[in-house]
Amino acid sequence: MERLGQTTLKVDAFFLKRTGFVANQTVLKLGEYTLNCVPATLGAEGGRLLAVLTPSEINLFSKFKTGTHILILTFDNPEMNDVMRFPLRVGLTDLVPVPERKNVCFLEIRFKSLPAEFIQFLGQYLEELEGRQQSWESLASEAFDLTEAAARLLKLGPEVLLVSGDQKWRVEVTSFHTKRLVLKGLPPATQGPFQLRFVARDKPFVLEGTVDGQGGFLVDFHLDWLELIEDFRFQRNLRPKHNAGAAG
Repeated sequence: MERLGQTTLKVDAFFLKRTGFVANQTVLKLGEYTLNCVPATLGAEGGRLLAVLTPSEINLFSKFKTGTHILILTFDNPEMNDVMRFPLRVGLTDLVPVPERKNVCFLEIRFKSLPAEFIQFLGQYLEELEGRQQSWESLASEAFDLTEAAARLLKLGPEVLLVSGDQKWRVEVTSFHTKRLVLKGLPPATQGPFQLRFVARDKPFVLEGTVDGQGGFLVDFHLDWLELIEDFRFQRNLRPKHNAGAAG
């Protein structure tokens, strides 16, 4: 519980995949109002929600910074062929407009009480996340050149795009590991954040990250990218053994 209390969990693709969280069914009840929102982060102490609010609605809901409200989080439960709903008692601490996103607002909440089942649920997820992050870090010690053979093994699509806002640049990957891809064709210095978009194994990838000053794209933790590299290493290591067996 102590470790969980110090951790802010990002509600990303990994969180959704591992927990079955149904983000678009999140509801915050403020008095007689029901507000649809999407969590951006969650932890044992509180969280940050995203909602579409006009300036007048921000002014209205700012009046609810006192009192206790109800946040309903929904998780898919395939074993029961049903969903689990956690109604949590929360306080609303702040409403913060998101820069450069019209009418999008962060709602800062603080949990006033949490059921033991929910704390256990978050704790189990945190343990799994930490295990995958350790693999992410350890695999960063081994970089691979993107040769023709490597591209075939990855089944990499013909186009790799670096995206920032409405700007797009076609780039070429020359080498990679979990945390960094070296790119050719990077644009002059420009503001991030960035996305790197490509197709591998017939699956679209969208990696979030930043660009360093040495032609590298620094990747935020991404489960599918990690699993792709793990499988790539496994298949790559099988090839020499397979060829040796065939020669014998």
